[in-house]
Amino acid sequence: MKTPTKRVKAVVINYTAALALLFVGYQFFSYQPYYKEFFSGSHDLMLFTISTNEVFYYYVLLNVILLPFFYLSLPENYQTKSVLFWQALINLPKRKPNEIERIAILGTLVKIFFIPLVLLWFFNHTVNTIWNFVDFIDYGEFFPKGYWLLFHIIFLVDVAFFLIGYTIEHPKLNNEIRSVEPTLLGWFVALACYPPFNTAVTEIIGWYSSDYPQFNDFTWQLVFGITILLLLGVYSWASVALNFKASNLTNRGVISKGPYAYIRHPAYVAKNLAWWIGSMPILYAMWFEKSLFEFCLAIGSVLSWTGIYYMRAMTEERHLNNDPEYQIYCERVKYKFIPKVY
Repeated sequence: MKTPTKRVKAVVINYTAALALLFVGYQFFSYQPYYKEFFSGSHDLMLFTISTNEVFYYYVLLNVILLPFFYLSLPENYQTKSVLFWQALINLPKRKPNEIERIAILGTLVKIFFIPLVLLWFFNHTVNTIWNFVDFIDYGEFFPKGYWLLFHIIFLVDVAFFLIGYTIEHPKLNNEIRSVEPTLLGWFVALACYPPFNTAVTEIIGWYSSDYPQFNDFTWQLVFGITILLLLGVYSWASVALNFKASNLTNRGVISKGPYAYIRHPAYVAKNLAWWIGSMPILYAMWFEKSLFEFCLAIGSVLSWTGIYYMRAMTEERHLNNDPEYQIYCERVKYKFIPKVY
């Protein structure tokens, strides 16, 4: 049994290692030119205005305050990813990282990359939910006011679970990182979907979808608008099912409930179907008002994005198949994308 002195020492070591990572991450995202501009926006919240960079600062400050209590809740002799990360770097001149340290390094890089992005989206969707609620109450129109309100609520729920998942890793929550995507292809297709890499990919293959596609006929607007919201609802439902295990590029335990009880990649299917519906007015205009070449470019773009997500699913399957628990899950849930088909 640990003495109080050893307990305090363990907390101090974990806390110091985490603070060092927080400091490095905050400095990088605050002063690197791309991210400095990325986090430069601000929002009016009725009574006050707050910038995205301030939200990032308060997130770091909240961690500084709460982390000691978090580390006190950990089991004895528990090695956190932060300590393992610095331990591996310090010993790098003498030896290669062992498997546990390698997972800690890659897992830490995943968190450092995704937490600021998810935090930004959580903030933006919170603000947009508030303002769209006000607009909907004032105008009472489902299109576009109610549509945008539900749209931002859906994504707010989605990013909330991912923000918690990236931030908190605890044995009692059964959401520890067991392994991290081992291939460059897996990392490439995942990061290609997020800033700043998606900007470069969009420059190459284009983007021809809309979050709010506008149809000339109100009936089609209603049908397709509701369909998009239902698909995005499934996408968010998948994040809720992941719960505290929500994360990219990592295996934090197998989930077989919610939409994962029917197919293995429900979030990717739902998001891509929503994008295809969002592209319909643009594809229609390209076909009837532009050239065949421009139509082919547009449909090729949507196909390319679907292809990227297909590759994400395939690389995730290859990664997760190293886990016997996932192999059992695949025997139970046989279909990747379409129930009873594929």
